[in-house]
Amino acid sequence: MTDKILILGAGYAGAVVANKLAREFRRSIAKGDVEITVLDKSEMAVNQGGFTFLPFSLYTPEDLIRSKRELLSPRVNLKLGSEGEVTSIDLDKQQVEVKGGSTYNYDYLVIALGARADVNGVEGLTDDLNTFYTSVEDSLKLGEKIRNFDGNRIVVSVSRMPIPCPGAPVKFSFLLDSYFKNVLKRDDVTISLFWPMEPIGPPEFNKMVTGKFEEKGIEVFRNFKLGKVDASNKVIESTEGEKEKYDLLVTVPPHKVQQVILDSGLSDESGWIPFDKSTLQYRGSAGNHDNVYVLGDTGPMDVLKTGIGAHYQAMVVAHNLANDINGNGIKVSYNGETGCPIITDMAAPSKDGKAYIATWSYNLPPDEFDTTKLGWYMYRMYYYIHWDASIKAIL
Repeated sequence: MTDKILILGAGYAGAVVANKLAREFRRSIAKGDVEITVLDKSEMAVNQGGFTFLPFSLYTPEDLIRSKRELLSPRVNLKLGSEGEVTSIDLDKQQVEVKGGSTYNYDYLVIALGARADVNGVEGLTDDLNTFYTSVEDSLKLGEKIRNFDGNRIVVSVSRMPIPCPGAPVKFSFLLDSYFKNVLKRDDVTISLFWPMEPIGPPEFNKMVTGKFEEKGIEVFRNFKLGKVDASNKVIESTEGEKEKYDLLVTVPPHKVQQVILDSGLSDESGWIPFDKSTLQYRGSAGNHDNVYVLGDTGPMDVLKTGIGAHYQAMVVAHNLANDINGNGIKVSYNGETGCPIITDMAAPSKDGKAYIATWSYNLPPDEFDTTKLGWYMYRMYYYIHWDASIKAIL
């Protein structure tokens, strides 16, 4: 009998699981005892974490894009395009259907389909959509608007939570401030961050960034959930009716799971996929399924959607799948390990860059910290080793 592992999604989380298992079961795969299949509709892998930097020319599109066929182990059965685009998931029958018409059976299922931006989720947003969250192309267009900006007030609006990488809008605001002051040499630009809740991260994270915002003169409006954009008058309105004007609006749209998750009845009332927060096994409206694992941005609403968190989750899922197949009964726990790299200063000819990677877990918030010059170089370096270390499950 062949143990069939089916992974939905060849993004960061899914690729790490696939590569880790392909290495773990290399002999079993060669003998036909284990089979790993990965389904994804896209041919190219994109490091979305780099979108925050593209408007400031700190990376190029070529730095952030790779072929998925180059990234996944040749031991993996990779299906892309219409043969990888998932259209139906039936946990009871243990079957997955794809757009191309094929049906895949599995013994173990990994759901790592990520999240998608819902640009239609805010009235009027598509009339003035400038964002670094949706694509390489949109990030580059935003960069052009920033370089040609001749107004006064730039508003960075996070519409609502949850979003992937919730620290990215904070980083972007600091980068924007540094870019205008130290590269474009303009001090007449006001930057305002509109945040949909009260705290910005855990207590020490919130304390640090709040202090830096005050130090740099960046306005922060908390508990402002974006309800409407009036592009003709350049006004944003909260769900409570508060109105603010802008000259350039940069928005993080609402996010939600892929449509196939909703169509297959796998989400909970919040619209996200529930799991056991320790084992990452599916626990939801479709029943409890110990052979189904969920990870990454598609997970529960109250589990942070970060790249660091996705990496830890992927390693836990890979270990637990290996233990399941080996039959030893051991379960590795995910303890909520996550983190958020934060940048407060961008390097310029007359200014050091400063950054720090704050990490924490379910019951262990980050200690007091500050950004450093070394942190800037370490963070910048990571994007060049992402493809050959992290995504291949070597780190």
